[in-house]
Amino acid sequence: MKRSLKTLNGYTIKAQDGDKGKVKDFLFDEELWIVRYVEADFGGLFKNKRVLIPRFFLEKPEWDKEHFPVKLTQENIEACPDLDERMPVSREYEKQLSNFYKIDYYWPYGYTAPPTTTAIYPPRPLTPPTKIVSEQDLDTSLRSFKEVKGYHIRAIDGKLGHIDDIIVDDQDWQVVYVIVDTSNWLPWSKKVMLGINWLEEISYVDREVSLRLHTETIKKAPEYDANRPVELDYEKAIYDFFGSSLVK
Repeated sequence: MKRSLKTLNGYTIKAQDGDKGKVKDFLFDEELWIVRYVEADFGGLFKNKRVLIPRFFLEKPEWDKEHFPVKLTQENIEACPDLDERMPVSREYEKQLSNFYKIDYYWPYGYTAPPTTTAIYPPRPLTPPTKIVSEQDLDTSLRSFKEVKGYHIRAIDGKLGHIDDIIVDDQDWQVVYVIVDTSNWLPWSKKVMLGINWLEEISYVDREVSLRLHTETIKKAPEYDANRPVELDYEKAIYDFFGSSLVK
């Protein structure tokens, strides 16, 4: 099922032995745009405790209760290596975390499809935008949903909005769509769902993503309704609409 990361923020973490902590953010890798960790706050009234829960332990969210089940106990989570609240997640910390949870590092491998009897749509692997600005001395390949939310969108003929939300597929936690809000840029206001295959380049320094589309195409695109689930018929209609409009 396709999930909105903005909606999942604030869900209660449901460990195997009780509820504790809140979803604070999601971290995805910049190469494949797959969610690698849920960042949660397990602190108390007077103290923050920033913890990362690897994708391997994530269960299906419970929408009616606003719970996010994980295959860990509270003790497992709270005993994980400390992570500085102010610092980015380094590759060295990821190694410590993987060793603590006794799971394999994800970075030697490419995309691996999840075990399922149904076809995955859109087909994998997807092609995320190319990173265009090299950041010096940055020892991480992880990006935060909260960081990317708000990035400006530049079409071929000008800016047209910003990223308002990210949609993931909870079968493999692949980022599949971004939701673009045009309300701050154009006289007409709408939200549009775009596949990550259509994002061409991203600058994490300039906080901007470029598209292989014209603004007129976005203007005519089907409008995204956050109150309706992302269903297969809608996805196929989006791909059909934008497929013929992409500039090679």
